[in-house]
Order: sequence, then structure tokens, then C-alpha cells
Amino acid sequence: MKKAVHFGAGSIGRGFIGDLLHDTGYEIVLVDIDKNIVEQINKTNSYDLYIIEENYKKKTITNVKAVLLTDTGKIADEITGADLVTVSVWVDNLPGVAVPLLEGLKKRYGKNAERLNVLTCENAIHNGSILRNEVLKLDAAFTENMLDKTAAFPDTAVERMVLASERNGVRSVDIGLEHELVIEKTKLADPESKPVKGAVYTENMDKYIERKLFIINGGHAWAGYMGHVSGFTTMQEVFQNETFTSSVKEVMQEIGTLIAQKYNFSTKELDDYIDFVINRFKTPGITDYISRVSRNPIRKLKAGERLTGPCVQCEERGLKNNRLIQGIAAAFLYDMPEDQQSVELQAHIKEHGIEESVSFYTSIPAGSELHQKIVENYKILSEKKKLSGNVSAGGIL
Repeated sequence: MKKAVHFGAGSIGRGFIGDLLHDTGYEIVLVDIDKNIVEQINKTNSYDLYIIEENYKKKTITNVKAVLLTDTGKIADEITGADLVTVSVWVDNLPGVAVPLLEGLKKRYGKNAERLNVLTCENAIHNGSILRNEVLKLDAAFTENMLDKTAAFPDTAVERMVLASERNGVRSVDIGLEHELVIEKTKLADPESKPVKGAVYTENMDKYIERKLFIINGGHAWAGYMGHVSGFTTMQEVFQNETFTSSVKEVMQEIGTLIAQKYNFSTKELDDYIDFVINRFKTPGITDYISRVSRNPIRKLKAGERLTGPCVQCEERGLKNNRLIQGIAAAFLYDMPEDQQSVELQAHIKEHGIEESVSFYTSIPAGSELHQKIVENYKILSEKKKLSGNVSAGGIL
């Protein structure tokens, strides 16, 4: 049986990538920092998923074992004999993955093993290159040429509804049926291979990455940050409000106009895609928290990210971006004491002021018209946020 090593045993790791690896026929080695989930998986060498649209029908993923991320030697041994490596740990955590990954790749290089595909399944543009660069930083003696002889780092785009759940004291994942894993065909070790069953293999990765990251993740982030401004706790509160839902659709349509212009998607294709996304967000019977969707605001405000990326590009092309501007402003108002990046963001605003913070975190030049509009929206939303306990969501928008 083929073997895949997957970094990240969270909801995406088990509920999406692990599910596809299982259906492709791999034995799966899950690597995670959570000792409890590692022990739970190793008790039965399996874990359970529950399919939302099929009345939470159980699907058991078998032929699985788990290893702690701190056990570098064991992980390296597993990578030495692996047929595939996949990663879903959040982009900010990729440096931690790079350490044991490098050790495994060094062993493969020493044994002259076949070139290994490493699929970085993260919501980030050029995610494969990000992980490759993290590996290269670690050891100058393991050169770029050596790394490229040992491993391939194609970019990917990922999409699936996955929600952490628990049944009878056992951690599980609730999953949606619809999903998409897009893999950059030309950067695979063998461009004619298909290492994951059911994936889309493309030579034009950017069109899929931007469609997904900007429309789905951008729309979801907008809903989360604006929902927070309005005093909501769950995403269901946002999408039960028709005024809010219409506004989320508006921001997706702003992005859709940009994507259609850049990549020649038809209007109907993107309208259908947006309708699919909105309907998915409104799936009944689930609870998703704004604190989950909105976490790590600093990362999501970076240049090229899900809100700033399309907003700046729309500005450059003279396209409508009013809702995107509003979403960026709302992100600067995300105040969650349990979120380290939120705490850092609010401290920076307090010390330096919103004008400097906008340019510092988004790279949008101070003094530009776009910068000015974000600051203006921030001030308007800041006043409304103070009243959110007494104002309807429609009033906030």
C-alpha cells in the first residue's frame, strides 16, 4: 500500500485531505502537535467523519497512525518511505513543519530516492513556494539544487466545509460533500501523474487560487469582521440576516468582476459559483463562530491576501471596491483578547494610530485615495461598533 505523510490533524487535515488520501488508497501518517488527538487516532488506527448533507452519516477513515510533531526522527523515517507528503497546518505554522520535513528529505537524498511531491494545502497564494522557501532557510548545506532533486512543491487551492465536532467524548469532524482540491500540474514530480484521486490538475493555478481565496475566503472574512462589528457571535447570525447576506454577495460580486476580467471566467460561471458559496454558508444545522472565521487578522490583512489583494487590484483597474474597503476597515476593528494577532493589531493602532496601522499591515501607501477611504470607513464603523448592542445588523451595514 502507498503511504502518505500528512502534517496537521485538525479539521482540514482529517476532514478533507485525510479523506481524499484514504479514498486514493494511501496508508496515512498524521503528524500533529496535539498529544490527545495523536493518542486518540493511535488507539484504533482510525477516525470518524460525519457527512452533513447525508444526515451526518458516519464515514470511518482507516489505515491511519499518528506521530507527534516533536518526534523529528520518527517523522523523517516516515518521509523516507513515503509516496506523498501533504500539509494543512495554517500558513503561519509552516516554519515548524519545515524542520522535520527537511530531515526526511535529507534522508531521501542520501538514499537517492524518487522525487517526492509535497502538497501544501493552505489558503495562501503560491503556498508550495512558501513551504519550499521555509525549508531552504534551515540549512545552507542542503542547497536549492539538492532540494529540487529530492522534492517538488506544487501550489494548490483547497475548498471544503469542515467543522470540528465531538461525539461520546471522541473528537470527530463534520464535513460537507462538495469539495475542491486543485493541484498545479506542471510542478508535480511527474506532471502526468495524479497523486490524489478526485483532485483537479491545472496548468493555470492562479485562476483557481484567486477565485477561491478571494471570493470564498474573502467573502467569509468580510462576513466575519462585519459580523463582529455588529455584535454577532456566530456566522449563522450573519447569514440569517438577509441584509447582511445581500452585502456579502455584493463583496463577492466586486471580486467576481475582477476575476472575470483577469481570467476570462464567464459571468454565469462566477454568478453560479457565488450562489453556491452563499448557499454553503447558509447550510442549516451547523454552528460556526466568528472568532474562528476572523482569527489571525494580521495575516488576512497582508498585501495580496483575501481582502487587500482584490481591493488593491480593483482600485488599479478602476473597478468597484466599496464593500472590500469596508471589510478591510472592519478587520482593523477586530478586537478579540483570545486572539494573539488581534491583541497585537489593537496595540499597534492604540500606539501609532489607524492611519499608520493601515499602511503598516496592508502595504497600501499612506496618502493614497484607497488608504484614505479605508481610514474613513474605519472611523465610521468604529462609531457604529460602539452602538452595536442597540443597533440592528441592517443599521450597521
